[in-house]
Amino acid sequence: MLINVILRVVPFWIREPVLIAAGLSLSGLCLYWFAMVGEWQRAAFGVVFLALAVLRAFILRREWRSRTRADRTG
Repeated sequence: MLINVILRVVPFWIREPVLIAAGLSLSGLCLYWFAMVGEWQRAAFGVVFLALAVLRAFILRREWRSRTRADRTG
């Protein structure tokens, strides 16, 4: 609950990189755990976290480019 409030208060330009970093670190942890122990479920979680982090990065990139275009035209 508290993290939901924090994520709603924090601005987009701070929140998104933090979420990307968290997703990449969780992905790395899951894939490392898969390499050490095995079991495909850990690798699946790692791939899911990696996909979410990449999706967030594409969203952030698109927003960043749209803001710079708006600044140039305005």
